[in-house]
Amino acid sequence: MYHIDGTDYLKTPYYSKTRSLCPECLQRIGAEIYEENDQIWMRKTCPDHGDFKDIISSSAKYYKWTHYKTENWSFDKDGDANPPDCEITDKRGCPYNCGLCPEHLSTCSLALIDLTNRCNFNCNFCYANVQKAGYLIEPSLEEIDRIMAHFRNKPIPAPSIMFTGGEPTVRKDFPEICAMAKKHGFKEVIVATNGYGFQRKNGGLEWTKKVFEAGLDTLYFQFDGINNATYEKTRGIKNLMEYKQRVIENCRKAELTSIVLVATIAKGVTDIEIGNIIQYAIDNIDVVRGITFQPVALCGRITAEDMQELRITNADVIQEIDNQTGGKISIESAWYPLTTIVEWGRIIAYLADIEPVEFTCHPDCGFATYLAIDPETNEMVSIMDYFDPLKIIDFANKFWDKIKNKEKEPIKFFSSLLGDFGETLDKGVNWLDKQQLKARFLLAMLQHTKKPGKLMEMFSRVLIDGKWDSISAFTHGTLLISSMHFQDAYDFNIERVKRCIVHFGVAMPDGTVKEVSFCTMNTLHRPEIEKQVAKKLTEKVKNEFDTTMGYRVDEIDQEVAHNGGTIKDEEF
Repeated sequence: MYHIDGTDYLKTPYYSKTRSLCPECLQRIGAEIYEENDQIWMRKTCPDHGDFKDIISSSAKYYKWTHYKTENWSFDKDGDANPPDCEITDKRGCPYNCGLCPEHLSTCSLALIDLTNRCNFNCNFCYANVQKAGYLIEPSLEEIDRIMAHFRNKPIPAPSIMFTGGEPTVRKDFPEICAMAKKHGFKEVIVATNGYGFQRKNGGLEWTKKVFEAGLDTLYFQFDGINNATYEKTRGIKNLMEYKQRVIENCRKAELTSIVLVATIAKGVTDIEIGNIIQYAIDNIDVVRGITFQPVALCGRITAEDMQELRITNADVIQEIDNQTGGKISIESAWYPLTTIVEWGRIIAYLADIEPVEFTCHPDCGFATYLAIDPETNEMVSIMDYFDPLKIIDFANKFWDKIKNKEKEPIKFFSSLLGDFGETLDKGVNWLDKQQLKARFLLAMLQHTKKPGKLMEMFSRVLIDGKWDSISAFTHGTLLISSMHFQDAYDFNIERVKRCIVHFGVAMPDGTVKEVSFCTMNTLHRPEIEKQVAKKLTEKVKNEFDTTMGYRVDEIDQEVAHNGGTIKDEEF
C-alpha cells in the first residue's frame, strides 16, 4: 500500500510547521512536526514555560503515507456550511474565538449535547463530573430544543446527534429528549453511556424498549475490556463486567441492535484488552456494530514522565490490533483515514437522495477499517478481501468531479420552451439521468470488487431505497473498527482544530447557541463556558436534581468507600 504512488515521499524525512498551545499557559505558539527514529514528533517552545515535546505517531511510514494521499484529497469549506456564530473578540485567532469563527473549514457531522454532568460513576480522568466541578450542568428541555434547532438549521444540517455527559441516562426525561431529536430530523440519535439506564435490574429492559421506540438508534457504550481487574483500574469499581453484560442482553431483547463499544486506551492499562474487545464484538455481532478505540487525551497538567508512560497514538493502537489478531487486521493494508471516503460518501448521498455525512476532518483525527462475515466460512475477515480500496477511492473522486460539473448545469431544455410544465419534464429527464449514473457507478465498482455478491447487494439497497435506514443493510454483519485520538494541549495542532467535524452545542444565558469544536472545548473552553451556564450546588439544587443517582453529593465518596469500591446492586 505504501508503494502505490512511488516511494520518494517515504524516503524523505517528514517536516512541517503548524501552530499549537503551551500546555501551561494555553497561549498559542509555533510548533514543528518532524520525523525522528521512524516516529513523528511535535516540538514547541513557550517563551515563558520552556520546551515541550510529544509523540504524534509511532509509525513515520504510515503517517507519511496518510498525509501524502490525503493531500490529494483535500476538501475546502463548502460555501456557507459554517456561517460564523461568534464575535471575533480575540485577535490571536484560532482557537480562541469558538463558537465557530471564519477560520473553521469543515461542517459539523456529529452534534454533541452535554445533557448533565451527573453520573453514577466517579472516573478519575473524567472531564465532566459534578463532584469534581462543584456545580451542576443540566440544560432544560427548552435549551436542548434550541441547540437541536441550531444544528439542523445550518446550510449543511448535522445528520447525527450524540448525547453526552456525565451519564445522560440518569435524566428521567431522556426518552423525551430522544423523541425531540427525531422530530428535528436527526438521522441517527446516539448516546454516549456507561450503560446505566439500560442495565438496571428493576425496569432496565422496559426502559431500553422505551428509549428505542422514542428514537434512540445507537449506544456509544463505554467498554474498556472483559476483565473486572481492568475496570477497577479505569473506573475504580469492582465486578463491573456483569453490569456491562446486562446492557448487551437488554439491548438484544429490546432489538436495539446498534452498539458501538468505546474503549479508552492508555498504555500499560487497557491496551492489553484490545484483542479481547474485538473478539467480544465478534461474539456479539448481532447487536454490536462497531468498536471505537480512543487513545487517552491527557487533559490538565501532567509531568513529562507521566505523559510518556500513558501516551499512546493511533498508530500504536493499530499495531496492537495487528499483533492481537494475529495479523488479520494489518496496519500494512487495512487502515485508512476517515477523510479518504469523503467523495465516495457524497456520491452515495447524491445518488440515493439522502443527507451527506461530511468526513472532511484532518487525516490525524481518526482511522477506520471494516470486518465482514464471510458467507462461505462464517468467519470475520477484512473487508479489504472484497475490494481494492485505493482504486475505488480514486475512482470515486473522479466520478464526483463529473457529478459536480454536471450539477452546475442541469438540463433545462423543456422549461425554456414550456414554462412550469416544462420544469416538470426537465425534472423527469434529470431523474432518469440519475438512475443511469447509479448504474454506471455500480458497474464501475464491480471492476474493483473481488467478491461482488453480498457487498454489491448492500451498496445497491442504499442507492435504490434512498433512505438512511437502508445503510443498516451495509452495517449488518459487518464490524466497523476505528481509532480516534482527541487532542490535548501537549499534541494540539490548530490545523486539526480547523477541520473538526464533531461540535458541542451549548445554550447560553443570552439565548444564543455556542458551537465549539470537540478538542478546543475540552482543552480550552469548557471551564469558562460552564461557569456561565452552571447551577451552584445549593441545597435547593440538591433537592431539585438527583445529583448523585441515589446518593447525596456529600455522601457518595463515603458510601462507596464503605462498600469496598463496589456499587451496590440495589442502586441499579
